[in-house]
Formats: sequence, structure tokens, C-alpha cells
Amino acid sequence: MELTVLGSGTAAPNPRRGAPGYLLRAGEEQLLLECGAGTVDRLLRAGADPRRLDRVIITHHHPDHIGEIAHLLFSFRRPVHGRRLPLTVAGSAPLLSVLARLGEVYGRSLQPRGYTLDLHDLDAAPLEGRGYRLLGVPVDHIDSSRALRIEEEGGGVLAFSGDTDACEGVVEAARGADLLVAEASFPEGFKKKGHLVPSEAGHLAQRAGARRLLLSHFYPECDEHDPIPPARARFGGEVVAAEDGMIIRLNAPPGRAP
Repeated sequence: MELTVLGSGTAAPNPRRGAPGYLLRAGEEQLLLECGAGTVDRLLRAGADPRRLDRVIITHHHPDHIGEIAHLLFSFRRPVHGRRLPLTVAGSAPLLSVLARLGEVYGRSLQPRGYTLDLHDLDAAPLEGRGYRLLGVPVDHIDSSRALRIEEEGGGVLAFSGDTDACEGVVEAARGADLLVAEASFPEGFKKKGHLVPSEAGHLAQRAGARRLLLSHFYPECDEHDPIPPARARFGGEVVAAEDGMIIRLNAPPGRAP
């Protein structure tokens, strides 16, 4: 598996960090995890063609995670530059309900044209992809929030916390994972309900027995603090702080997109 950080930030505008978005290559597919503002442009800058995405997975329906999904689906309808391959959008049942209401707002402009669109409910069943399996696990943020666990054939496991407070769901999703991507929205000592600080992310990674920890989803105030030491104090594995453009390959050190 290979993960490209498209946006390591949050809802707060930050010239250093885009809104949440991650490109994951798992098995034979390309997955977009989250779809915050600016994700389509950053996909192109990372060398990916949005029309070639196989799945879009969204952890919950806050605007910084779902804000560009309408743009993405609208762009796929273009007669010349539109999409021709099937697409799956997956998330929890409450998340899919929100997507349905977007259709009420935008009307036919979001309906697929030239391709098929499948909405997959992760609460009903895992998503079985070509060469991987993806599960959603409820976490403590809002009703639609799910952590993700992606198990690739051959043994690689990536866990993705989404937005969450410290809870058992993160531990369940990250059990034995090669990489846990965990939010650390606020600096140590500035805890906010519904989110993690770095030491909590480290503790959850340690409890889960994860091998590596990638901290992400940083509000601008985090840029004034180093999140790695407090996470490292609670976690014995490698800790990395995400930056936009970073590439992480499971079983390989992090790099940066060209």
C-alpha cells in the first residue's frame, strides 16, 4: 500500500496545509480517503487522475471532509473530460443519508452520466476491493463517524482514525496495523472534546499494537508545537507528523511527492 497526504489540515484555512484528503493505492485500486476543499486540484498535482479513482471513502459528514464531493461528482458528468469507469462512494449509513440530501440540493447535476455510481454502506458490510478489504468502525465524534481499517491481501494493514476522541473504536480499527493515521487536531495541553492530542494518539497506537503512527489533521496552532515528542512518550514505534505531499509506503520510510 502507498498513501499520499493530499491535505493534512482541517476546516481552518492554513497556507501550509490543505483540508483533509489522502490518496491510497491498495491492491489493484486507487482510493480517495476524505474529500475536503481543494482535493481535486491536489490529486492532479500528485499525478493522479480523479477519473481513475476506484472508490471514495468518507469518514463523516463535516464540511472539511466532504466539502468537495459535489464538485467531484459534478466534474465526472462532463461530456469530453468526464468519467467512464464505475465509482463507489462508501461511508456509514448516516453519511450516505447526507449524500442523498446533497442530491436534493443539486438535482441532476450530481447524477452519474456515462458511468455507474454505487453507494456502499460500511455499517452493513465491509467493502471488498480488488486485493483488499475495508471496514468501518464507529468512533467518538459525530453519529456518522467511522474509523477505517484497510487489509491488503498479503498482510499489510492501514488504519485511519478519521476525526475522533479517544475511544475503543480506534484501538479496534488499528489492531496490529502496519500504519495508523491518527488525527492530532490540537497541541498537547489544548485538548478539545471530540478530538485527540498527540499523547492520546500515541496511547491508542500503543494499545492497538500498531507498528507506525502518522499524526495528521492539524489545526494551525499545531504548527507552533512539535507533536512528535508527546506521541513518542506513549508509543514505542515510529512517529511521523504529516505534511502535504508526503508519501508513505507500508514497510518503507516516508518520502515526498515530486
